Amino acid sequence: MPSFDITEKRQRINIFKLNKAYYFKHFFDDPELFRELEPYYEKASYRFKMTSAGARNKVMKYLDRKGFDPNIIEEAAPFTVEIGKYQNYGELLKNSVESYPLRDKIVLVMKGIEWVEQALSMGAIKKTSV
Repeated sequence: MPSFDITEKRQRINIFKLNKAYYFKHFFDDPELFRELEPYYEKASYRFKMTSAGARNKVMKYLDRKGFDPNIIEEAAPFTVEIGKYQNYGELLKNSVESYPLRDKIVLVMKGIEWVEQALSMGAIKKTSV
């Protein structure tokens, strides 16, 4: 008799600890859910920022109750790539939590491993240290 996995696959949201704050990027198509998280939203960067562990815990509990799988990333190196400043990286920028220029490159912390793979396929290279 075949077995069926009936557990619902919850969408993972990686929350990155960067420079003593916590960040994540996600598009919520539920206006009520977004309104609840709006105090943490940085409109200029299209991301959410929590400045304390307490705020992070509150947001994580809320996301969990709403059916998401929040995941804290303490070490961003596996999610970090660099790409040439003059390459087409707009799609990568939309799916990065953080970005900054470094000489003739742009360093991006991608919001998920699938986006790291996308970046590598577009010519980016893995950044060994953040």
